[in-house]
Amino acid sequence: MRIPMKWLALAVPVPLLVACSEQPSAPKAAETALVPGASASLHVAQTYTVRDLGTLGGTYSEGRAINDAGWVVGMSDVGGGVIHAFLWKDGHMTDLGTLGGSYSKALGINDDGEIVGAAALVGDAVDHAFLWRHGKMIDLGGLGGVYAEGFVINNEGDVAGGGLTPADAFYAAVWRHGRIENLGALGGTSSWANGIGRGDVVVGGATVDAANTVWHAFIWKHGHMHDIGTLGGTSGGASYINASGTVVGGSSLAGDVYERAFIWQHGRMSDLGTLGGDYTIAYAQWINDAGQVAGGSCTVNWFPCHAVVWYKGGITDLGLLPGAAEDYSWAQSVNDRGLVAGSSVTATGELHAVLWIPQDRDHW
Repeated sequence: MRIPMKWLALAVPVPLLVACSEQPSAPKAAETALVPGASASLHVAQTYTVRDLGTLGGTYSEGRAINDAGWVVGMSDVGGGVIHAFLWKDGHMTDLGTLGGSYSKALGINDDGEIVGAAALVGDAVDHAFLWRHGKMIDLGGLGGVYAEGFVINNEGDVAGGGLTPADAFYAAVWRHGRIENLGALGGTSSWANGIGRGDVVVGGATVDAANTVWHAFIWKHGHMHDIGTLGGTSGGASYINASGTVVGGSSLAGDVYERAFIWQHGRMSDLGTLGGDYTIAYAQWINDAGQVAGGSCTVNWFPCHAVVWYKGGITDLGLLPGAAEDYSWAQSVNDRGLVAGSSVTATGELHAVLWIPQDRDHW
């Protein structure tokens, strides 16, 4: 059975009890100081250990989120190209199952170990958002269309994500107190939510034009969606918000040739910079409460890419799994202890979920 493209659109797959390796990242795990709005120059070294989290039996896995206990969730090939959600903790990867269909993916986890994502119903024609709690996958439903996903869950148990309506429009949504709310858009008819803060705050991206061709980052709070703009280009989107209200994401620059990672704080959006050289574009996926930002920096065609962490004006290249067959890694999430979850190509050319562990904890 062919994997639906929607399962791979935001991610890339991983086996139960696969032997996990923990070893220094391949070269390039150096920290650099940023020239504002540009690339980076050498500053000070930071060393990481990278751990291959394996798969659920197939050849692919991807780490999507990590909580403060160091538990990682994501998705993995279980064999034959079938993708299932997983939870990795204490050195073992567990298959979270589905809602009766063939596929599932886990996208978010909070500090209580509650997990959200998307899963196929019986027949694989409809996919709903799910909440996994106490060993059970609970159907959260959607917005009436054939697809919905929970993308992130905060420590209060509120879920942000989105779904298709019966008219086949995709909108950001929030699940709270047993109810789902469509967050609307910024003038168009499409939006998505990637981050949720404490209380009534959600971030993501939404279209600002009727043709749904131009996207802007937004903050939604107190029942209203607010446009926070771009870095000068026509499109952008927000990925996450931390406890202090700082937002990160990606935006095109003026001319729309390059996309850069941004940080938005005190009402102002700033370019986080790149790794420099051929690595001229970047995207920020996550910011923890200490202000560390996880994401990736790439060449203009989005390949090769390296996982990075931005912090205090510097950028650290997290590198790859040793002997990686291709020059690709990506950081999805960083917890408040500085542990980073993401993915890297392996020595055999597979994509695996990985965990980067900073060795110089005092540095952070």
